[in-house]
Amino acid sequence: MSSEFSKGQKWSFSIGNGVEWFINAAFNLWVFTFYFVAVGLDVGLIRTAFIIWTIWNAINDPLIGYLSDKTHSRFGRRRLYIMIGVIPVLVLEILIWLPPMSGAMAQFFYLLIMLILYDTAYTLIALPTDSLFPELYTTVEERTQVNTMRQILAAIGLILAALVPGIFIGDQATVDGYLTNGIVTVIIVGIAMVIFLKWGAVEREEFKLDYKQEFSYFQSLKHTFKNKGFLLYVGMFFLYEFILLLLGSILPIFAVEVLGTTSAFETSILMGALYIIGIVSMFLWKKLDVKLGGKVGYGLSMIAYVIASIPMLFIDSYIPALITAIFMGVGFGGMLYFIWYIIADVIDDDELKTGVRREGSYFGIANFFMRLSMVLSITVISLVFTETDWEVYVPNPGVDVITGLRFLFVIVPAIALGLSLVCLYFYPFSKTKVLGMKEKLAELHKDKLEKVRSS
Repeated sequence: MSSEFSKGQKWSFSIGNGVEWFINAAFNLWVFTFYFVAVGLDVGLIRTAFIIWTIWNAINDPLIGYLSDKTHSRFGRRRLYIMIGVIPVLVLEILIWLPPMSGAMAQFFYLLIMLILYDTAYTLIALPTDSLFPELYTTVEERTQVNTMRQILAAIGLILAALVPGIFIGDQATVDGYLTNGIVTVIIVGIAMVIFLKWGAVEREEFKLDYKQEFSYFQSLKHTFKNKGFLLYVGMFFLYEFILLLLGSILPIFAVEVLGTTSAFETSILMGALYIIGIVSMFLWKKLDVKLGGKVGYGLSMIAYVIASIPMLFIDSYIPALITAIFMGVGFGGMLYFIWYIIADVIDDDELKTGVRREGSYFGIANFFMRLSMVLSITVISLVFTETDWEVYVPNPGVDVITGLRFLFVIVPAIALGLSLVCLYFYPFSKTKVLGMKEKLAELHKDKLEKVRSS
């Protein structure tokens, strides 16, 4: 099947993925550090805000996903929600860094309200954007090509999320730099979203009638949770996001207390190295994907990451840590490449069973578990900090905290990836099965297109 989309469209679409990762990572990497270090909010109150926020996500994410599946408008099923979410998310990206500077409960409620509002606006953008990828690009060749583009730009988004704050934040204990960083973030995101909406966010003709699915909201949830492949994927996705959020939350503190760095910029370089090597390694993982399939490739990437991270248990200076981060980037790039790619196989399998594309429902539930992983990451961090009597930030707290940070940085991710490998072992979508599904889908999509054009 010849491609319906130009390279310009594919790169413009992939910019949406880069924006999504940039703004989300900029938020996740620094919001904990900001409220813990700069604002001075108790880690227990931060954890409570994140738990309540996740309860909200149990309603918000699946509902928006389901509604996008059922929506019919002149802007399409997905694009309408992206347009609605852009302005609010830009405004909230600035407001999140303007909390009251006194009164712990006032700060707590401000953080909680900002988390709920920000996440709702972000979901309106991210969930339809993610849903469009498997919906637009249905062949193995196009998915491999566009997924590489998306993850390259996602990694660039992660690099910007690491480097831009490092330039503008300066002293992590000073509030003003975070606000400046928020303003710069808004400018970058605003420009990129114009490109994405104008040239990238399109929708396929053959799925125009899929909004007529007969599932009610609760029937859709029930059917989705009965999908064995999806449940295994959710387990892997949850653990992947847990690791990403855990590392992002503790790296600024790890760099200061364990490695002896003196600025946010040095921390940004450390994270940037991980992401840059991740980009370069994606060309290797793409070749392995074509040769071995996504299931085997994802397993190899997790093993490579764990092995590369082991030196962080012993390193106590910046340059050796930077070198180690470079090697960790190879496995990280593979995990980033595969985790957002293999869910398309789950959705294709569902379409063969139900006759309709339900990306929104699947990504809605997956996004809820992504937020749940943030609660787990904050909970694990707070438990370790509490055990070392470090509920409130105090510089140079001692050896026990250093040991705790090493445990969080290496041992906890290794355990999570071990559990993820168990899920992957039972994951049903081998390379052979995926290729068989593609042949059936091609016929199904041909029939759908004929129905749309005759209706």
